Amino acid sequence: MRTRIVRCAALTASAICTATVMTSCALFERRMEHKVKTEVSFSWWGKDARNEYTLDGLKAYQNSNKDVVVRPEYADFDGFKTRMDVEFFSDTTADIMQLNYSWLYEYSPDGEDFYDLNELSEYINLSAFDDDSLSYGTINGKLNALPTGTNCITFYYNKTMYDSYGLSLPENWSDLINAAEVMKSDEVYPVEMTKKAAYLSSVAYVEQVTGRKMLSDSGEFQYTSEDVRLMLAFYQEMLNKKVTKPAWDFDRNDLEKCLTAGVASWISDAEYYCEPAQKLGFDIVIGDYPKHKQVVSSGWYKKPTSVYAIKKNTKSPEEAAKLLDYLVNGEEMALLQGMGKGVPASKAALEALEARDMLDGIEYKANEKMANSEELEIMSPKLEDQGVLDLFISTSESLYYGRAEIENASENLYNKMKELYK
Repeated sequence: MRTRIVRCAALTASAICTATVMTSCALFERRMEHKVKTEVSFSWWGKDARNEYTLDGLKAYQNSNKDVVVRPEYADFDGFKTRMDVEFFSDTTADIMQLNYSWLYEYSPDGEDFYDLNELSEYINLSAFDDDSLSYGTINGKLNALPTGTNCITFYYNKTMYDSYGLSLPENWSDLINAAEVMKSDEVYPVEMTKKAAYLSSVAYVEQVTGRKMLSDSGEFQYTSEDVRLMLAFYQEMLNKKVTKPAWDFDRNDLEKCLTAGVASWISDAEYYCEPAQKLGFDIVIGDYPKHKQVVSSGWYKKPTSVYAIKKNTKSPEEAAKLLDYLVNGEEMALLQGMGKGVPASKAALEALEARDMLDGIEYKANEKMANSEELEIMSPKLEDQGVLDLFISTSESLYYGRAEIENASENLYNKMKELYK
């Protein structure tokens, strides 16, 4: 009896041991399985619609790439730049990050602070991008980023309203001034401008009149104090002659309310501003890029809608590159995103949308106009400097309300711009 008990105990102990070993093995295997998975993080900004289709795309990517775990990091655009500043300078950015065009050069002025995507061309189909698209993200010969799409300030007009006033669509600044003379009795503006559109229109005007660019090809500030004065004077004329309402009072709903007969904004915002008016039956058309009658230079520029970059010291450059390729070139991602980040810069993504008749609407038509235009140059990323934009708007507001005189205001703005562009 005792022998049997001992044998049972031994067998029990053996079973426990075996079970323990098996459990340990299983745990080890699971740990090993976990360890072989590569984590790649991706950060972007956006509203609910963008977040939803991006998350769906990342889920689909993970389903097809079982050895990768994608960690999404997203937030609203407000405050995103501040967050990026902290993360970039503390080296806590995501492996792949969405950036505004100007931020790219702010963070990597010499091209050394992001991964050179040329070194990852085995995993990214760079041939899907034309030379202009690649040039946006190239700094000192290093490909720091790829664009999601291409953008430029575009003028959209309510042709129904212009027809009702017996007016042709504006082709130049004088046409807009003449339209204002006709419309002002009804308190209607020929065109409304966002702050960015007002600023870039003023820059365009100076270049059209003088032939001088604000920034050289190397990004050096080359305006004179008189150029800055001309820039401010032009915008004051647009305000005083009721061509446009003050940019600081911009209201996206004014177009559909017929308080304005046009709007100037980025291509990527076209449907946001124009679609409500179109749904009411108004004929919204794409206008010319306005010019001075004796134009010397075009003054209008194109730039990336946004760009994707990979952090310099990512621990998983290969997997980050594969995910980046999916984000810009992948068919599944392209179909989910549509034109949510502008008309795709990637030919592969564009062809995927074209094959399913997904390229339509005013945004796409504006993009076609931009693509077929020979007058648009590539924008210097420094031209969008937020500090300069804010100074121009605040100075213009002070002039408009009589709190400043243009001589002193233009000289002060000139000195501050020189300092910011050092």
